[in-house]
Amino acid sequence: MMMLWSKVLFVVVFLGQIWLISHHYPKQLRARMREIITRYPPTEYPRLYPKPVEYYKIGHWGFMLVSRSVFGLGFIFLLAALTIDNGTFADDGYISEIWPVIYGMFQFIPLALIEVAEFRHFNLMREANTVTRRSAVLRPRRMLDYVSPGLVGTALLALVVTLVASLVANDFDFSWRSDAMIQCLTLILTNLVMALVAIMGVYGRKLDPHQSEDDRARKLRVSLRSMLYISIVASVFTLTQLADQVFGLDFLDAVMLSLYFQAIVVLSIGHLLRGYRLEDVDFGVYRDTSVAAPVNET
Repeated sequence: MMMLWSKVLFVVVFLGQIWLISHHYPKQLRARMREIITRYPPTEYPRLYPKPVEYYKIGHWGFMLVSRSVFGLGFIFLLAALTIDNGTFADDGYISEIWPVIYGMFQFIPLALIEVAEFRHFNLMREANTVTRRSAVLRPRRMLDYVSPGLVGTALLALVVTLVASLVANDFDFSWRSDAMIQCLTLILTNLVMALVAIMGVYGRKLDPHQSEDDRARKLRVSLRSMLYISIVASVFTLTQLADQVFGLDFLDAVMLSLYFQAIVVLSIGHLLRGYRLEDVDFGVYRDTSVAAPVNET
């Protein structure tokens, strides 16, 4: 009976992973891309398009093609998990967590391509930028200007509690191949990478050469909150793994990993779409002006 219920629960959660990551958010991203081209065409906002608009339309089409392919692939993974696995890939007899992990890697491919394309787009904008007059914002930047100390403290507390819990649950085994060491190093490295990205975002130069300082601050606030939320979720997920070790909750392994991937996407892309709306962005900086206006550059 437990095997049956674990399969039913896996099917429901995995279907959520397929729909959320490979249909819902790609559809929202595609709609956002189309809205930008429609409302802010290159004829009026040439600084927004360092390449012909057809180049971006082809890119949008390619993104949706890959996303839809991965969406269809999800049902193949689900069918395989229910028919091929049958408890053979995991020694506990339940559906292995390898299915949401491998499929999740496929799901992140189109999202990663979007990030790479955006970074390249900003580089092209910088290369095409001919404005010579620049102004600097003299206001000093501090991390806590963008996120609340309470949220930072919560993320740090969750990290410390999880690290201690991992050591306690594994009898303070500090050997390199121990579960405690792997869990602690994974958490620490994940948080260090996000901290490095946050520092570069706050103190580094802005990627978009035309972006207003208000828009930059707004996007930074959204991005930093997103990283702190993900840090907290990573700690909570590690605690669920510890609970699995202590209480033998093997039937939840695949389900928890699938939910973890979904939470990451909701707190990253979903949070960005909700917190950084197009209506709030100053697109006037991308208009063509005969007299170059000062552009904030730090």
